[in-house]
Amino acid sequence: MVSKKVVLLSLSVVFFIIGVHQSFYFGIQASYWAFMIAGLGFLGLQYLRKKEEEEEENEAAPTRNKKRVGKKTKSKKRK
Repeated sequence: MVSKKVVLLSLSVVFFIIGVHQSFYFGIQASYWAFMIAGLGFLGLQYLRKKEEEEEENEAAPTRNKKRVGKKTKSKKRK
């Protein structure tokens, strides 16, 4: 099965190439939509990578993010 990241990267590259092609023939204003879709795809790819890294960190150290409940801290009393 093809992962989401591969599909998103492929579509982003395709839309970027379409944008470059359209800008040669019709100008940047006419190809703006293709560049924006490509940019959104690249941002989505970065989001998926960041999310995957955070999930890997949480799996590696599951107790790191848990709060300590019920433990009292020792405090020094002033005399």
